Amino acid sequence: MAKNKYNKPCEFCTEGAAYVDYKNLKALHPYTTKYSKIVPKYYSGVCLRHQKMLAGAIKRARFMALVPYVK
Repeated sequence: MAKNKYNKPCEFCTEGAAYVDYKNLKALHPYTTKYSKIVPKYYSGVCLRHQKMLAGAIKRARFMALVPYVK
């Protein structure tokens, strides 16, 4: 289980997620700001591996018009 510098365990590691699904909008929403920007790793509390997957999933969901680029 990967931990950040504040010893908060990664939410995706504790769930045992192999990847972050771009179609699961309830999982993606907490990792975007009110202006639909991607939350940085040091605020989100996820490990680097899952942060990269999360950013890719948000970008993919934006491209598929599931999540807006800006509000």
